[in-house]
Amino acid sequence: MIALVFLQSLSLQSALCEILEKQAVFSHVYRADSAGHCLALAEKHPHSIGFYSVSPSSRNLASRYWLAVGSRDEEALLAFFHNASGFVKTPLEETQVLRAIECVKTKYYFDKRDFQFSTLIQGLCKQYGVSELALLANLRRQLYKNAPPCVIGLRTDNGWLCLNPDDIKWIEAAGDYMCVHTLSERYIVRTTLCDLLKRLEGRYFKRCSRSVAVNAKHVAHIEQKLSQQQVVMQSGEAFKITDKYYYQLWHEERGEYELP
Repeated sequence: MIALVFLQSLSLQSALCEILEKQAVFSHVYRADSAGHCLALAEKHPHSIGFYSVSPSSRNLASRYWLAVGSRDEEALLAFFHNASGFVKTPLEETQVLRAIECVKTKYYFDKRDFQFSTLIQGLCKQYGVSELALLANLRRQLYKNAPPCVIGLRTDNGWLCLNPDDIKWIEAAGDYMCVHTLSERYIVRTTLCDLLKRLEGRYFKRCSRSVAVNAKHVAHIEQKLSQQQVVMQSGEAFKITDKYYYQLWHEERGEYELP
């Protein structure tokens, strides 16, 4: 990074430059002799970190990243009104200057990262001839496909077991226990349906009733039998859906599960 210093006091400017020149974070420290010189340097180095005295003209001198140097609260208020990234109070203390530098450095690197990301996205959109939304949607799909499977731990009478939520077809209450049906096995676990569904939050589990919840990924279709809605699983099992949960969870998405 580059530092650009323009203070009304030459002695204060020299003292600040000495502190800045000792910091490895700055490759160059420029001292401006006048407002015109400061403007020219800021134009030549648009991403420099400015250290300026506070005055009504600060608005014209201020770089994108700049720290105000002053002694009064009024100067601090004016500086932040002109979008200063921080305020260094005189007399100068090296520790205070270093803290201010860290704050503006963080902002600098965040903006640099955002610019690089934006440039990358624009380049990929141009390369593949797609919109930004389409590109981001594709990247999310790829991330989901490559992500390691999520597992949850469940306690049974025989100890603990780990299950991939996607392998669970449905869950039903069995007294004080839950019966968890997977693609290949059935497990009796010590938990409640509410607690288990909380742990599966964000997945595709939906209640059919107070005692049954199914994994929507394994649902074949919804059908009406007499006056009762029921969900039919891909493996053939059917569960009644109470009116409460039908209108809360299933009604709006019924079209996804209609028979062709």
